[in-house]
Amino acid sequence: MKLNRKISLATGTFTTLLLILMGSLVFQQWFSATRKQMELSARDQALTIAGMEGLQRDLNRTNGSISIQRKMESLRLSTRSQYIYVLNREGRYYSHNYPALLGTLTEDDFLLSLLDSPHVVVRETGSVGFPAVEGIAPVFYQGEAVGLVVAGLLNGRVYQEISLNIQIFIFFLLIALFVSLYSSTYLSYSIKKSMSGLEPKEISRLLGQRAMTLENLREGIITADQDGKIIYFNASAASLAGLKPADLEQPVDLYGFGKGFRLCLENGIPVQHELFSRMGDALHYRFEPIPDEETGQILGATALLEDLTTVRVRAEELTGIKQINEGLRAQNHEFLNKLHTIAGLIELEEYEEAVGYISEISHSRSEITGQLNSLIREPSTAGLLLGKYNKAQEQKTVFQLNENSFLPEGCLHKNTVHLVLGNLIENSLEELAGRSDGKIIVTVRRERERLFLEVEDNGGGLSDSERCFEKGVSSKGENRGLGLYMVGQRVRHKEGELRVSSRPGQCRITVTLPLPPDMLTSTGDMQ
Repeated sequence: MKLNRKISLATGTFTTLLLILMGSLVFQQWFSATRKQMELSARDQALTIAGMEGLQRDLNRTNGSISIQRKMESLRLSTRSQYIYVLNREGRYYSHNYPALLGTLTEDDFLLSLLDSPHVVVRETGSVGFPAVEGIAPVFYQGEAVGLVVAGLLNGRVYQEISLNIQIFIFFLLIALFVSLYSSTYLSYSIKKSMSGLEPKEISRLLGQRAMTLENLREGIITADQDGKIIYFNASAASLAGLKPADLEQPVDLYGFGKGFRLCLENGIPVQHELFSRMGDALHYRFEPIPDEETGQILGATALLEDLTTVRVRAEELTGIKQINEGLRAQNHEFLNKLHTIAGLIELEEYEEAVGYISEISHSRSEITGQLNSLIREPSTAGLLLGKYNKAQEQKTVFQLNENSFLPEGCLHKNTVHLVLGNLIENSLEELAGRSDGKIIVTVRRERERLFLEVEDNGGGLSDSERCFEKGVSSKGENRGLGLYMVGQRVRHKEGELRVSSRPGQCRITVTLPLPPDMLTSTGDMQ
């Protein structure tokens, strides 16, 4: 059974039983009060009739039953009494609902026993529920008991009098029952809506999946409530920050990261810190507030922590430093090969060949270094291009820098330039590997508010130029397709443009990055 039905059934059953119980108690109290009222009414009527002077006198007369019967019948019709009996001292009826019984002796032993009693008596007789109530009062004449008066109230008349009230009460009871059932249904709907329509089993499964996901993250996560007490941390946080289960519910002020949490909780803004763990490792903390979506109140804060060593490795991969290092290694390898060639020619005493080889290398080297020095004024970018040139030379691929290229020192988006050029040139080198006629042309040019980056090669072209910047899309096998994906992500983040022109024998990828006017005067990295 679904949660909302369970809630509706439970609350509906509870309210229904409660209303029935309350109704039963009200009816019981009502009936009890009504019965008591009947007893008082019967007693008062009997006393009133017994005190009538004419009745006292007529009971001593032989033919007094005629006048008494007439008076009692008139009283019965004008009051709530259903019957009025009058008995003389001997127990003979002087008044009765059935005139044929006038003058006969009563057969009620209880009434006969009260003929000599001076007390007023009330008794119940008849059916259960609303029994008939009789008020029995002695009649005195000149100080002596001369008879009895019996005033009876039957349940039928009383029920008629209160039946309308009972119907109204039942009507309102049914309305209350309907309102309670409607409220329980609405309550269950509201609860289900606040739970996003999820069942308890689904919530339990999602919580389990969330816990498993958080525990398997390589980044550490620490969460504190609005009072600054630690309420959660995952396994990575325990390992990086040296936390233990006993640290739960402890104030964050007891730890080195407490200041970051306090700033985040008090100001409601993200905060970043670099701190040392208990084990002496450098950690990067990023604190994020947790606001209430409706009120905006800060409910707590979460800290994401990473080992700075890991962060730096990732940064190097994303900004192109890794490509520069690889290029330098290729350059070193190439120089060793050239040195070995020169050494071999000298040992063979081929001095002219050695001189010619050295001249050729020197000319080629001076040409590319001259271009880089004059056209690419940004040292780190020039180093990246030189490394790629050396790698191209090693695999016998022609590497050219377009003569229209120009990049001043202090280039904006420096890290983005390294990421884009490093990945695009690396893709071209992989495409041309093993070919003797491979050629790569690189263009880097900055014009006022735009930066142009272009890499062109004479390879086989892209197999799917429309999807080449999607993650995992590559024609070079599995677990590839990350380089162009990162290029596309970075360019979109910088609100730049990507153009691809590809056909067999030529592939050109052009990236245009906008340079906002307020950034044009800066000479630093504005990534």
